[in-house]
Formats: sequence, structure tokens, C-alpha cells
Amino acid sequence: MDIDLKLLQHAVVLARHRHFGRAASALRISQPTLSRNIAALEKKLGMRVFERSRRDVVATPAGGDVLKMADELVARAEAISNQLQVVRDGRGGRLRVAAGSYIHDIAVQPAAIDLINANPSIRLELLEREWTAVLAMLMTDRVDFVVFDVLALKDMPALRVETLGTLKGSYFCRAGHPLMKKKAPLQPEDLRKYPFVMSSMPHTNLWLIEGIDDGLSIEPVTGDVLPSIAVSSFRVVRDLVAGTDAFGIGHMSQIEGGLKSRQLAVLDLPWRGKLPSAQMGVAYKRERTLSPAARSFIGLIRKRFRAAAEA
Repeated sequence: MDIDLKLLQHAVVLARHRHFGRAASALRISQPTLSRNIAALEKKLGMRVFERSRRDVVATPAGGDVLKMADELVARAEAISNQLQVVRDGRGGRLRVAAGSYIHDIAVQPAAIDLINANPSIRLELLEREWTAVLAMLMTDRVDFVVFDVLALKDMPALRVETLGTLKGSYFCRAGHPLMKKKAPLQPEDLRKYPFVMSSMPHTNLWLIEGIDDGLSIEPVTGDVLPSIAVSSFRVVRDLVAGTDAFGIGHMSQIEGGLKSRQLAVLDLPWRGKLPSAQMGVAYKRERTLSPAARSFIGLIRKRFRAAAEA
């Protein structure tokens, strides 16, 4: 069965927007054209992919399976297109990068500013996600490379890992937190009274919150760790900590403004023995040839990481 990849792409976009008008606008085609293409796809497949109503467009049960495969095919086709452009002219197409929530703020976003200033014509897609989502995007060819905690990747031979170094942080809370009013040294049971907020993390980082977060859970399939309050951005972590009795982990560069303004405070936990830390690095598939732009970006990320780690 020959199916036009364009039809699959249109179906994926429609599933994302759940509205013909918005999907057509995103694809830069007319709504009647999109309707005809979806109808043509359904005729080719011999099944309905979408249920339509005046308010919504949703996938049928069977259509959901089709869309999952279509999404993977479209992502793979985009990756191949990018790679062919690298081979053809050495410049590459759009550079697509995903980063974990902490390293994104500390090194990737600042490096992106450096990259754009040095090359205003760069085409860049920069995404901030939690650990599991970053890895999934890498494995399904949605990005060229990722920047995040790489310790858990040591048993994945399909990936090439370039280490950046160790990123150390501090436990912190709001300045007026009840924990800051205790005169005796803080103990694990003191912290367990309050929620911990952070992005999800690989099983190798369980030690960061084990014993101090009563609300943590382990994802049964992947083994990933979910704290009491799981978010995908450090900015959300900082805001939630500042406005509630939750506590979290942050690199000093991320919380120093709040410390200076006396909005945030560092928690002293001497019984832990060492500061929270993570092994940061760049990862990409061994089969992938990185473009010169990607190599330049990695170099800038490494430079920004080194500056943050030495500060």
C-alpha cells in the first residue's frame, strides 16, 4: 500500500490541533484542501481515522494507532531530510535540540543566544523537557542531539555521549518557610512534612530525594522517579517554591537572584554528606552525522557549562 507521506503529515497536524481550521492554518493550506486530504487518506486506508463533530475532531480507536505510526514516520522523514541536506551542502537544515530542565537554563539557552548572535540566519528548534521526554525525542529522531543528565545512558550502545561535567546544586525553599525557623539541625523527617518539586528524573538520581520526599513514586515501566510535584521547567520549580511550602533543588546561578532579594533560602542538610549533583552531557545517535552548526552549538554549550560550573 502506497501512502503519500504528506497525507500522514496532515493527519498528524490535525490530531494535534483537533480542529480543521487551526490545522489548515498551521499547514498553510486551505481548510477544504485539508478536508480532501484527510478523506483521501481514510479512503486509502479503508477506515475512518477521525471522528468529526462541530466542536472537535478526535481520533477513532483504530485511528489512534495509525496516528502513532504516522507521527513516527513523519519525524523520521524530517530527520532524513535534514541529514540529506548535511550531505548535499554541508550546512544542514533546521537544528533541533532538546534539553533537560536544569541544564537548559544554565548552559543551553545562553549558548543559543551566542549561536544566534554569531549566525543570525540559523534555523533552530530549542525544546525544554523533563528527562524521559528528552530521551524519547532523541530515540524517535525528533531532535539532532540532546543535553541532559547522561549517567543513565551508559548501557545504551546506540548512543554516543560527550560528557560536559558534574552540575552541583542546593536544596532550597522560600525564605519564610517553617523549616527555616527550626533551631535544631534539620532531619529527614522534617523535610518529609512538605512536598518536593522537581522534574522527573532517571532511576540513577533517586538518591537526590529518597528519604526526604514521602510523595515520590517510581514509574513501573521505565523506573523513572517522579517527585511529589513533577514539572518540566525549572522556572516553574522556582515559582512554586517561592509561593508555597514546597522545596526543591537548584543550581546557584538559578536561585542567586531569589537569595539576594531574600525571597529564597538555602536549606542546610549536613547529614546528606554531599551536595545534590548530576552528570551532564550531550547525547546523539551513533548513526547520525552532526552538522557544523550542531558542532558549533555543542562547543558553545560546553563553554557556558564550564563557566557556570566554575562560578
